[in-house]
Amino acid sequence: MDPAAEGTTYPAVPFTVEPSRVAAFRALFGISEGVPPTFVTVAEFAAFPQVLADRHLGLDFSRVVHGSQGYVFRRPLREGEELLVRARIESIRIKGGTGFVTIAMDLEDADGVIVCTARSQMIERATGG
Repeated sequence: MDPAAEGTTYPAVPFTVEPSRVAAFRALFGISEGVPPTFVTVAEFAAFPQVLADRHLGLDFSRVVHGSQGYVFRRPLREGEELLVRARIESIRIKGGTGFVTIAMDLEDADGVIVCTARSQMIERATGG
């Protein structure tokens, strides 16, 4: 992983909060209404391919474990709404050959207002024994 990739931003990816997918999430968690907060992860997966394919970042996904996940909501997601997902490399730290990257994704509504920011920390294990 290349620390120089810190600050990289990626093009926005459109994402629809599809009612059928929301219904499947609700059924899974036994919720009767609303969009479950963890549905944001579905939106993240719309933008993750850009990050994973970024040669400048140089993330070796075969050595990655998921370190943490967090969400900051400004309001709940709404079924049927169109969002843009904007990914960025928020921070990269290397300690003892192990890389720690925090990927932030802002979900923006049609007015350009951030609805939620999701942060994932990925840990790229050091090579060798």
